[in-house]
This record gives sequence, C-alpha cells and structure tokens, in this order.
Amino acid sequence: MYLNFEKWHGNGNDFIIVNSIENELKINKNKIINISDRNIGIGFDQLIKIDLPTKPNQDFFIRFFNADGSEAGMCLNGIRCAAKYIWNNSFAPVGTVNFQTKTKNIICEPKTKKMIQVYVDSPEKIMHKSLHSKLKNKSVNDFFISNIGNNHLCIKMKSIKKVNLNEKYKNLEGVIKELDINLSIFKKNGNNIDIRTYENGVGETLSCGSAALCVASYYIKDKLLKVRSIGGELDFEKNKNGILMAGPASFIYRGNISD
Repeated sequence: MYLNFEKWHGNGNDFIIVNSIENELKINKNKIINISDRNIGIGFDQLIKIDLPTKPNQDFFIRFFNADGSEAGMCLNGIRCAAKYIWNNSFAPVGTVNFQTKTKNIICEPKTKKMIQVYVDSPEKIMHKSLHSKLKNKSVNDFFISNIGNNHLCIKMKSIKKVNLNEKYKNLEGVIKELDINLSIFKKNGNNIDIRTYENGVGETLSCGSAALCVASYYIKDKLLKVRSIGGELDFEKNKNGILMAGPASFIYRGNISD
C-alpha cells in the first residue's frame, strides 16, 4: 500500500497534503514522525489531512499534524495550500471555499493566480496573570499572548536577526509548553513587521501565518500591514468580519510513500 501525497509550501512553511475524502486514511503518530524526518523521510513542517466536513455549511474538514505527530488547531499558511490543492485537483470549483478546522471555520478564496486570501476572525488576547508573572520573572516584558485556534506568545524586540531562537524557546519552554503556546519574536517598523517563530512540535519555521496574524492584529488599523518572515511576506488588512490575510501557496511535487 502507498500513501499518495502532494508537497506544498506557503512562504517556505512546508506541508504534505493527503486526501482522505473518498477513502478514510488512518495516519498514526509514529508514521508522521518517520515521514517528516528531513534526512530519512519526505521532510515537512506539517501534514495536512483533508476530510469531508462533520458540520453543516462547511465544504471540507482540514486537520493539521505537526512533525512530531501532535495535532495543531490551526495553520494559516497550510489552509491556503489546502485551498489551492482542492482547486487544482477539482474537488471544488475555483472560488470561495468554507473550511472546518479543529478550532474554527475559515473562508478562503483566490485573489490572484498565486495569491490566496483568507477571511479570519481577529485573534483573542489572552490574559493569564500567573503566566504573565512567570514570563516577567524570565525577563520577558514587552509581549502579548493571543489565540487564533492556537496560542502565540509574541515578544517585541529592537532586533531579531541575531537572536538564538532555539535557546530562547528552551529558556521559556517550561513556562509556555504546558499551555501549548508557540513563541514569536518580532520587530515593528512603520507598517512593516519582521517576525521569527518557533512552533511547538516543529521548531523554527520559515514562516507562520497564525503568528503573523496575531502580531498584525495587535497593530492593524486602517492601513495595510506587511509581515515579513524569512520565507516571505503576508499582507493583512481590516475586514468588516475580522481580518483579511493574503499570501502565496506553492506546489512543489507529488509522490507516494510506502504505507
């Protein structure tokens, strides 16, 4: 038996996408760990599984699994890739698609040939006195924590290029991992924001759409905001129902691996 997949990326945040629409695929944690290995497997940040919806008025149920086999609640780079995958494979006509995810419903639609726009609620700011106190004890001061289907600790810094993000995460891991909080550091310059993100179950990624949204939503007003990661840019603007994010979704290759 072979597991058929396509590999995609959104600003370097890479995924394999598998189709569980016609035939239910059972993918266990050990399988994900093995095939996510970049030396002996395919290599990816997350596996995206596309199922039929379990709720009314939704088109597909999208699930995200990290490289360590754990399940993520949301991935905004991945949701764009899932939309493009569905259109390219004619599972739905090119146009608006309503996605059910583990944590919330998301609407995607094409913006240009290469860009996908995503309508999403504004993130919820998390106020947790005990957690905030622990972070301040770790000398973390200019920060906020937001949830957009997954949790993000966002730390504002004067410079992020030379920061050892792995070391910073390890220093904070005991405080944030229990609550499944991802770590981002960012620098703001006018309407441009530079960001780096360490995702639970993955490590530092070239881009994280959810983290970018959390930071953008904190500052967004009436003007377009650009959030720049190592892998590329995402655009954010206010929408009557929340926030509109636009970014690329790029096909890499398709293949199969022994199941």
